[in-house]
Amino acid sequence: MNTSNCTDLTNTAVTKLTLPVLYFSVFIGGLLLNSLAAWIFCHIPSQSSFVVYLKNIVTADVMMLITLPFKILSDSSLGPWQLKAFACRYTLVFFYSSMYLSIMFLGLISFDRYLKIVWPMRNLMVQRIIFAKVISAGCWVVMMGSALPSIIWTNKTPTKETAAQCHQLKNQLGKNWHKFVIIKCGAIFWMTFVLLIVCYSAILKKVYWSDQKFQKDSSNVKKKANRNIFSIMGVFIVCFVPYHVVRLINDKIRDQGKCATFALYYAKEISQFLCAFNVCLDPIIYFLLCKLFTKLLFKRMRVKQDLEIEMS
Repeated sequence: MNTSNCTDLTNTAVTKLTLPVLYFSVFIGGLLLNSLAAWIFCHIPSQSSFVVYLKNIVTADVMMLITLPFKILSDSSLGPWQLKAFACRYTLVFFYSSMYLSIMFLGLISFDRYLKIVWPMRNLMVQRIIFAKVISAGCWVVMMGSALPSIIWTNKTPTKETAAQCHQLKNQLGKNWHKFVIIKCGAIFWMTFVLLIVCYSAILKKVYWSDQKFQKDSSNVKKKANRNIFSIMGVFIVCFVPYHVVRLINDKIRDQGKCATFALYYAKEISQFLCAFNVCLDPIIYFLLCKLFTKLLFKRMRVKQDLEIEMS
């Protein structure tokens, strides 16, 4: 079956009204939370690899936030049809780039926590600030290096009918590159997912083993370890796992030359929304895992409260 003859599933109330409203809510919430997070991290020196990775997640989230207004306007058809072509060529590329950057930095954070808790006495190169900055720069180069060809090779002249069909706007090089990027990004996700499971399983084992060995009350340590682990795993599973599971099913159907059903299409759109919702959940990780972040947040809140008392 030729998938170009598939029924258009984009012109529904869900895709043109409900999802844009949800994305708008994420944009407003994410803008407030990440503006505050960015302000706080500007006042936190990069004295550990952990802080370096957190700052990079904030940057990736801000980049994703910038792309959301274009998605909202193009999906809801509030803007001109040319906006859909612009979203295909530019903003969607940066949306996915920022998403996989967040995934990679969550993986690096889990590895950093693993080294600190499981091997606390070892002074390893991978725990040094210079290494964190170099590997962070490498992540950005990899994702932005993948984004550039996608932008360049999405160069077919769009029409009102093809503007929203991103795949049709790519030349043959662009289509081949897109297949490579999908495989690469899928590998990044599943490798990171396995890394998170391995690292946090080892951390839990270390914490509970230490408790039994020394036979002392370490309930506070356990609670903190559980909180840190489940906050990152919870965000990762809620935001990124559904999209990649649905994508595996969708790609399999597409390879068979079949059309996506309404249920599968909606599952893909909703799971993509959950990926964007990540920008609202990441600040929870900063609050729970970074003491300096929490300290400055409370300090800022107290200052604001004091000003309100004085003004009243």
